[in-house]
Amino acid sequence: YHLPFSSSCAGVLHLLEHEEEYVFTLPSAYARSILTIPWVELGGKVNINCARTGYSATVTFHTKPFYGGKVHRVTAEVKHNPTNTIVCKAQGEWNGTLEFTYSNGDTKVIDTTKLPVTRKKIRPIANQGPLESR
Repeated sequence: YHLPFSSSCAGVLHLLEHEEEYVFTLPSAYARSILTIPWVELGGKVNINCARTGYSATVTFHTKPFYGGKVHRVTAEVKHNPTNTIVCKAQGEWNGTLEFTYSNGDTKVIDTTKLPVTRKKIRPIANQGPLESR
């Protein structure tokens, strides 16, 4: 049994050091096994776009099949829009190992569990707006 929680809002990520702005949609979250040990699964497509660079990406969060299959599986495709060229494809688990294959044939594997964790920079509560939250 699952309950879908979808989000139609988009986020914006500013990379100040590169003067880039990425607009992205969010995946749906599904509450699984609410009668036993509950867990949350992400599902659906996420679109990411940077108007300045002309790059976009589509990331698909695959939900686990009823029998078999893996959890947290994703596939992705990065495209250079002005030339309509696929520059990179990725597959793996968003919280585990991801393999990237580039258009020139190169591959790269990233283990997300070994990436450094960067602490969030959060304004003091007194400086936050009424709709902000820590």
